[in-house]
Amino acid sequence: MAFTSLEKASFKLRSVLVVPLALALPCLHLSVALADDSYVRWGVGVFSLDLSESSPFIRTNGSEEAIGFLDHYNASDRSGAMVTLAAGGKIDTAGGNLFAEFSSFYTSYNSKHVHEYSENPEPWADVRSAFEQQHCQNVDFEDCLGKDTEPFLVAMIKNHPEVRSVGWIGRIDGGAMRFGAPNFAWGDPIRISTKRDVEFYGADLVFRSPGGQTDTFFFIGPSYKRLEQETHTFAYESNRAPEVNNMTLDEVLKGSYYGAVAGAHIVLPFKGRWSVALDGRAGLYHLDTDYGGSQRTRLTSSSEPVNEETRLDTDDWKIATTASVRVSLDFVVHEGLILQLGAGAEYLSDAPKMRYAEFGESFASGDSHNPARIEYSSAYRYFGTFSIVVGL
Repeated sequence: MAFTSLEKASFKLRSVLVVPLALALPCLHLSVALADDSYVRWGVGVFSLDLSESSPFIRTNGSEEAIGFLDHYNASDRSGAMVTLAAGGKIDTAGGNLFAEFSSFYTSYNSKHVHEYSENPEPWADVRSAFEQQHCQNVDFEDCLGKDTEPFLVAMIKNHPEVRSVGWIGRIDGGAMRFGAPNFAWGDPIRISTKRDVEFYGADLVFRSPGGQTDTFFFIGPSYKRLEQETHTFAYESNRAPEVNNMTLDEVLKGSYYGAVAGAHIVLPFKGRWSVALDGRAGLYHLDTDYGGSQRTRLTSSSEPVNEETRLDTDDWKIATTASVRVSLDFVVHEGLILQLGAGAEYLSDAPKMRYAEFGESFASGDSHNPARIEYSSAYRYFGTFSIVVGL
């Protein structure tokens, strides 16, 4: 990455119109306290983001039909740092005064994952021995396996009920491989290395009528969120050198949420300078999703080497909802200065992910298949923050 996490955060905050204070902060979170006095609030915290996984790596039977998926990363309960920033105050309108608050958030994390998978080699050894006896008299297996003899080997594999293999789906655009099954060399193990960078950020601008001394009020306003997932994957046949048979896949999946939120805020004074604040909000969004994937498949151990590049770009949209709740313990240090210790959670009805294959789908050599496509699953975010509120 060319930017540090601080620089990336500042850039994202500028992109969602955060006030200049954001330029000094690496990440942000939802705001809570609304008051009739103008103020600025910022803070630091931690978050945990729970997303669903998807994988282009599969386990197949002898007919090269998908019978399972191989996890190559874990997106559940990944945590990182966050910072909060908000500003609020009265604004004059033709119909009187309104109280407005602009709040924004930015969270991110990166992770690395390594997995290795293999299958029972004995069924493959039986098939190979029978194939060599029939088609490879006095010739090495690698030399006798080609376009003319591959169909005989495939037929033997399909007729063996215990044959299993691990590998990848072939081309992400669904196109047929020119030669060789999309799985790594039949019966051999694979090693998968994955790096992920995930960012989740956005902003709310909510309005309400000035409330005087009331401790309970309702608010509504426009909202924007964005979830970005960048994934770099490198997999290779691990009983050979990495450069012999391998696959590289670079993907970017972006979801933009355009909509509005409405909610309520309650303050419960309980002792002296201490109080508890509760904030709940629900959102309705139009979700635009874009995917870009770049893949290179390299197979050099066969008699006809494969070195293919594949590009897939696709998009989708749907209606999504969110719900969040936050509770904070507030302490008034003196007039114009409040300290807050908060915790909360957020639910997203739809977070984008990719679907690469279906159970039972065929990935036989020379056959086309369904391209990778966008689908959705629910997601959750949990957070804790320490904030400072300064009156203006």
